[in-house]
Amino acid sequence: MDSFKSLLDKKEYDLVLSLTENDDKPEDLFYRLAAFLAKGDSKSASALFIKNRDHLYDFNPLLTLKTNFELRDIAKQYDEAYDDIPYFENKPYVSQEVEEYLRDLPKTVRVMEKNNALFGTMSPEKVDDILKNSKDDYQVLTLLNSLAGALIYGHLDAIKALLVSPRHPEVKTYALLLLVSERYPEEVTLSKNGKTYTLVPAKMTPPYTGKLFQDFLSYLRALAHDPSVAGIAEDLLNDLILDLYPEEALTTSEDPLLAFALLSLARAYLRNDDEIKDTYARYGLSAEAVKKEAERLKAIFAAHPPLAI
Repeated sequence: MDSFKSLLDKKEYDLVLSLTENDDKPEDLFYRLAAFLAKGDSKSASALFIKNRDHLYDFNPLLTLKTNFELRDIAKQYDEAYDDIPYFENKPYVSQEVEEYLRDLPKTVRVMEKNNALFGTMSPEKVDDILKNSKDDYQVLTLLNSLAGALIYGHLDAIKALLVSPRHPEVKTYALLLLVSERYPEEVTLSKNGKTYTLVPAKMTPPYTGKLFQDFLSYLRALAHDPSVAGIAEDLLNDLILDLYPEEALTTSEDPLLAFALLSLARAYLRNDDEIKDTYARYGLSAEAVKKEAERLKAIFAAHPPLAI
C-alpha cells in the first residue's frame, strides 16, 4: 500500500479517508485533514481538527498553528481566529519558531480578514485586472492563494503572464505551482533567477514530494539531534527548494555538506553555540567547507527576500 502522502499526491482522497476513518495517530490525522480539504469539505476538516486540536498540537505545534488559522480563514471565522490567539499563547513554550509565529498572529489574522473583504465578492474580470496590473506583489500572491482547482482555468492567461513578468520570484513560483497542481498539459515559459525555462507543468514534480526529498529530510533530522534546530533547518530547506524551483535543490538523499550547512544556519538563528566541528570530520568535511556552503545558501536566500505584508 502506498503511503498516505503518496495517495494524496495521486489524488486518492477517498481512499485516504477510508484508511484513516478510525485512526487517531496525529500524523495520520493531518493526512485525513488534507484529504478533506482537497475534496473541498472544509466543514468536516474543521470538525476533525477542533476535536483533536490538543492532540495535534502535542505532535506538531507549528503545523497545528498554521492549520488552525488556515481553517479559520477558509470558514471566514475571523472573530474565532482572534479568540484562538490567547488559547495558543497560554500553551507551554515549545521553540523560538513557534514563539515568532505566535507574535505575528494578530497581524496575520488582520491580513486574512482584510483580504477576505477585498477578494470575497470580486468578479472574474477584477481578478484578472489585479493579476495583470496590481503594483502590489503581496496582493497578487494573496489572490493567487485564493485560486485553486477549476478556478485557475478561468484565469489561465493572467497566470501564465505572471510567469514571465517582472514580479517577485515568489509570485512567479506560486503561479507555476498552481499549474503544476492542476497538471496543466501545455508548455509554458518561466523567467526566474536570470534564466528562461520552457516547461510542461503536467510533467513536473511538485516540491516537497518524492523519495529523494523524504530521505534527505530524514537524514537532516538524524544529523540535527535537537528538534528545534531540525525544525529551523527544515524551514530553510523548504525555502531553498522554492527559491531554486524548477531546478532541483537536492541531488542525493545523503548530502552531508548541504545538511550541515542548513544546520549551521539554523543554529545561528537560534543562537545555539553547540560545537559540532568534530562531527564534520566524520563525514569528510571541514568547518571551512561547511561555512562556505552556508554562505552560498545565505546568498540564495538574500537574493529571494520574502514578500513583506
